[in-house]
Amino acid sequence: MEAFKEKITKCLQRAAVEESRIDIVLKGQYKEAYELLRDAEEAGLTPAIVGPPGVGKTLLCRYYAQQTGRPFYWVTLDENTKPSHLIGAFNPAVVLDRGFTLDAFEPGPLTLAMIDGGVFVANELNRASEYVQNIFLEPLEERSYYIPHIGRIRAADGFFFIASMNPQEIAGVHRLSEALRDRIHVWITLTYPDKDTELEIVRFHCRDLYIPDEILNKIYAIVARTRKHPEVEKPASIRSTIAMARLVAKKASRTGDYSDEVVAEAAYNVLLGTLKPRPGVRVEKVARSIISEVLRLRK
Repeated sequence: MEAFKEKITKCLQRAAVEESRIDIVLKGQYKEAYELLRDAEEAGLTPAIVGPPGVGKTLLCRYYAQQTGRPFYWVTLDENTKPSHLIGAFNPAVVLDRGFTLDAFEPGPLTLAMIDGGVFVANELNRASEYVQNIFLEPLEERSYYIPHIGRIRAADGFFFIASMNPQEIAGVHRLSEALRDRIHVWITLTYPDKDTELEIVRFHCRDLYIPDEILNKIYAIVARTRKHPEVEKPASIRSTIAMARLVAKKASRTGDYSDEVVAEAAYNVLLGTLKPRPGVRVEKVARSIISEVLRLRK
């Protein structure tokens, strides 16, 4: 195993990059979620963060890793994810030349996180097949994993597994296997934040731009309406709010125009790619309807 650890160390050194420091708005539900992550780890429990896309689940986990001084690893899973995407695999060309040696094995992010004592996030865990979900059973239960031709690897003390999931009602998700669900102990819910928190997040990400409060309130009203509209299946996320704000600010910096028409144009161009309407509804139609309703513009 010492030879394997040495190989992993070399992989980490080759992959090492200077990550920029991140900051987040740590208040309200985000502060509570952060504290739950800390308490879960200190209690030796495995947490899962459940919430719709774009509410900051992965960013919060990355921030947690940063604040606790550990490397951060993550994989976004779906139906096409294979165990090798997590554990790693032998390079066929090297195997043909040298056999199943350490040099032939290319470790995956889960293996790297275990050896490196890092924070690992299984993002959108409930989009993976049950077969892939069950790959995590041994690392969670025994803090180890057996790799054929190499042997059993054991997780360093700092290894911390976090599951990240979309709500069950979102299309494309699967039920967690009972065995995996039984190994997740702490369930943390993140939703779209309240207005004050979301606008603070937007201002944080637009701190290089000037955006009047009146414009931010209009943008938020459009985004909030998508989250309650009966014809919308997947509404606009916080990222959409930020995108609209930046788009309006950039255009207004050139023209000085902060009119409702400018807000409407920016909102429409963002919503076209972020809204998912219910079956039978055209995204162009529902986007224009929401914008006109909020801004009282003529259709």
